[in-house]
Amino acid sequence: MIKLKNRIKAVFNDYKKFINALQLLAKKKKLDLEIFSPMPLSEVEKLFPQKPSGVRWFAFLGGIVGLAVGFGFPIYTVLHWPLITGGKPLVTIQAFVIIGFELLILFGAIFTLLGLLFHAKLPRQNLSHYDPRFSENSFGVIIKAEDSEVDELKNMLKNAADLVVDKIEVDD
Repeated sequence: MIKLKNRIKAVFNDYKKFINALQLLAKKKKLDLEIFSPMPLSEVEKLFPQKPSGVRWFAFLGGIVGLAVGFGFPIYTVLHWPLITGGKPLVTIQAFVIIGFELLILFGAIFTLLGLLFHAKLPRQNLSHYDPRFSENSFGVIIKAEDSEVDELKNMLKNAADLVVDKIEVDD
């Protein structure tokens, strides 16, 4: 049987009440939150610090793979289909630097895009809990909680502001 996870959705129309509610939520550790805002908020970043993104490792890996392909493929080609001119060596690094650099940039960009999609969990398939007001003029928070925490969190949010708090049960 699939266990239902409870999602508590709170929509705020007032910025100060939203920040006050987030300060209360920040005191409770180990909450699984999704915070929505129509604009970037530095206060939220201070309340809930994030780890550095892992996208940079995708970019680094893509650059290394691109550099290896950029040097490896031309060297392989020259060694298997040699074109000897004037007794010069077949494999010279200077001839392959431009190809290596171009593929380093190309693969780095492609891997960065893939890393961004992976870490942002895009494309999201289940947006049933998203409220369109989050993109217009309202602030919101969605909290994943266990059954035992639902009533406590709903009361905490209702006391922080006069707002509508919904409980949504979703299969994950």
